[in-house]
Amino acid sequence: MENNNLLILEYQDNFADNLSIYAYGKILEKKQKRKCFYENNTQKRVKFENSMAFFNLDCGYISTNRVKNLTKEAFYYNQIIINDKKIDKEIKSKKSKNKILDLKHFKIDDIPLITDDILKALEFNNCDFVKNYILLEEISTVNSIGVYVSPSDVISNGVDWEYISKSAYRLNKYIKKPVLYVFSTKDISNNINVDIKTKFICLNDWKEEFYLLSACKHKILLDSPMSYSENFWSIVLNQKEYYLNAFNKKLKVKNKPLNWIRI
Repeated sequence: MENNNLLILEYQDNFADNLSIYAYGKILEKKQKRKCFYENNTQKRVKFENSMAFFNLDCGYISTNRVKNLTKEAFYYNQIIINDKKIDKEIKSKKSKNKILDLKHFKIDDIPLITDDILKALEFNNCDFVKNYILLEEISTVNSIGVYVSPSDVISNGVDWEYISKSAYRLNKYIKKPVLYVFSTKDISNNINVDIKTKFICLNDWKEEFYLLSACKHKILLDSPMSYSENFWSIVLNQKEYYLNAFNKKLKVKNKPLNWIRI
């Protein structure tokens, strides 16, 4: 390992964005032969280290004490650790030869980079935390369509409600008797008006919310800023060739997967 080859990536306030951060780090290690470590500065929705027990993540990658982590790893490897802000600028720079993908949001074209070892690390160990077993069984048996809408996007008027309706309408052409499951901690029942059966799910437990969303057979990739990652990872962690995923035509995709529908 050469000098300047250690990186620290900071976790975000949004749970699903942290899945992207972790996956990004693992890809970066393979592509550029750098060692990545992660720290958690967030004080809001989810402290990511508290969620680790539900995943197969390597505990050695998490630090809640920046100084301790820097000292420990710098001493062990005798290397210089590069701050995440520098690598963030490097990644976003158009001139950078090291640009791999966005630090926060994976794109559809980036899915092939998410290898089996990353997928395994981000899978839930079990579903013992799920309280709504009847709902889980229902979602697993019907032609369920899932979409997550972040309350932050609702408040900022960043949700394309027409896109959700169009997506449900298009998916209805391919799926027999679909049921649309809309996940949000905010009541948005007045914003969505579709011709198919719709259920609005409001849960306070992010683990159960994400697990039930992932269990839905078909998905709508909502590209609103705070809703995107949750929908994206619910698709990636439950990929089936015969499942359909709707995405907004505004998203630039060079290699559209066969089971994705452009709306």
